Amino acid sequence: MLMLMSAALMSVASAAEDDFEFELEGYYRTRAYVFPDLYADQNEAGRFLTQRLRLQPSIDFEGRAKFMMMADVLDDAVWGDNQSLASTALFAGDPSATGIDGQRTDTFQIKRAWMEFTLPVGEVRVGRMESHWGMGLLANSGNGFDDNFGENHDGNTFDRALFATRPLAIIQAITGKEDTGVPFIMGVAVDRLVEDPLIQYYGFECASGISEGDEDYSAACDSDNDGLTDIDHDYVDDTFLESDRGDDWWVDQDDDVMELIYLAIYRGEGIDLAGSAADFTLGAYAINRKQNETDSNVLISDIYTKFLWRGIYLEGEALNIRGKSSAIALPGAFDPYGELANPLEKNVNIWGWVARGGYVQTSYEAVMEYGYASGDDNVADQEFTGRPIHPDYNVGLILYDEILSRVTASTWTESADGLWSNGGVYNSTYIFPTIKYKPGQNLELIGGFLMAWPDKPDGSRILCAEGDDVDCAQYTATAANLGWEADAAIKYRFHNQHINFSAEAAYASITDRIPLENVGLNPDGKFFTFQSRIAYEF
Repeated sequence: MLMLMSAALMSVASAAEDDFEFELEGYYRTRAYVFPDLYADQNEAGRFLTQRLRLQPSIDFEGRAKFMMMADVLDDAVWGDNQSLASTALFAGDPSATGIDGQRTDTFQIKRAWMEFTLPVGEVRVGRMESHWGMGLLANSGNGFDDNFGENHDGNTFDRALFATRPLAIIQAITGKEDTGVPFIMGVAVDRLVEDPLIQYYGFECASGISEGDEDYSAACDSDNDGLTDIDHDYVDDTFLESDRGDDWWVDQDDDVMELIYLAIYRGEGIDLAGSAADFTLGAYAINRKQNETDSNVLISDIYTKFLWRGIYLEGEALNIRGKSSAIALPGAFDPYGELANPLEKNVNIWGWVARGGYVQTSYEAVMEYGYASGDDNVADQEFTGRPIHPDYNVGLILYDEILSRVTASTWTESADGLWSNGGVYNSTYIFPTIKYKPGQNLELIGGFLMAWPDKPDGSRILCAEGDDVDCAQYTATAANLGWEADAAIKYRFHNQHINFSAEAAYASITDRIPLENVGLNPDGKFFTFQSRIAYEF
């Protein structure tokens, strides 16, 4: 009997081992930065290094069900004992996990975990997962090393339930016809983005000592629900703390941000076109995002296409965010005279797009890129029209990634960090032609030239000049453009392409459109950087 049980257990263990497949992917990356002239009165070159270990394990059951996870260790942590932990710096050791912003980060972070499994009619994904669409202007996973210049830092992650299917395959199966393999996919997803009453809606006001039944009574300011308000609150105040949470905080659905996603995409690879293989992709992506508490209802539309045939390359993505919201609360962004029914309500109309065209061959390519991110000349009025392109869609090394990133962070401060550019294309139109030469299978030489023009100067982050079609208090700038930047890179992979090396440099000339001196940056507008990455991919 014992022998039979032992044999049965061994059989089960063997079957389990055969049925499941474990994989581990990821990378360890370190990147060096040198800025000899970034700040005003900078006496010597600034240098620092960052690192990241990314682990992406997965467990696959016969290709039918899969569990995936992503964890980051020392995520963009700066090299060195940078929290002054050592009492004697000369003998420092055991460095901390401090980020680029100078704040300590978690050494180990599980950022994503989700499952995906197949059904007879499609595929389902459930959990905290990455989100990526098209070129990554709106939804960008931040995975890998997919840019000519720069690094990915902040990919999109959502708590999501997604279903995707090939509708033509289902129709063919129902009608008894053979699956022709048409690569047309449709999908729908639901995201739950927030359930946290600690961040309270700014758009109400009340005072303590007001009894229930009084027309000025607000339950939001009655923390103990005794019928008498005990909190003072105005349109731009946030006085609620974690200790103010009641046991039933999870019942409150008004502050939840929910979104429904719909997508349809045709992804044809190697299709026959006039006797030659061609790649053609065309898709549409729509998101309806709502939050009851702020009376927000926004529709996000995004279209994407890509075409490659006989070296002719075309690719583009365009997005529009349209609707209404009362969630954007800034000092001065409400009506002090009470003339409006909802003083924080804004009409949202944001645009962004990128188009590429060129000629691509195995050993070389030449591509012209033309992009745009709409700006907002007055975020305090009722029209909200500005939003940067995703920061992991990297365009150059200096103008957007460093200069406008620092200017927006400094001028908006932490009270409005949602308006920072974070390195993304911001309030401008740009051109960015690039040339890539591949003298060997693993070697790439890349050159690029970036030039940008303001969209809607606001007089603070982008200064106004005479002739601008905006209403500014002052018109102090003289230049028509934001500036130009020349970029160059050498990329090489070796040891069976597991080692990824990149050396990148850029020189930029920034005009008086950007208030460099006001935020402590080099006022002469001449900037240079050298950056290098080495990564082990597995």
